[in-house]
Amino acid sequence: MSEAPNKQMLLDKYIESLSEKELKAYHIAKSHLGSSFSLEKSRGFIDWKKKIESQSIGLLTANI
Repeated sequence: MSEAPNKQMLLDKYIESLSEKELKAYHIAKSHLGSSFSLEKSRGFIDWKKKIESQSIGLLTANI
């Protein structure tokens, strides 16, 4: 699988995990900032991705 679909899948999963308030803020930021807004570079996405990766590593080491 190429990296682009995997990256998009992560972004989609992150958006699905947002609360109603966070989702509203995301849409406002995207609307107001336009092309300069990058969900990938947002603090929330970076923190969420680290959390997911640490959980994945924990699952892998638990199965060893």
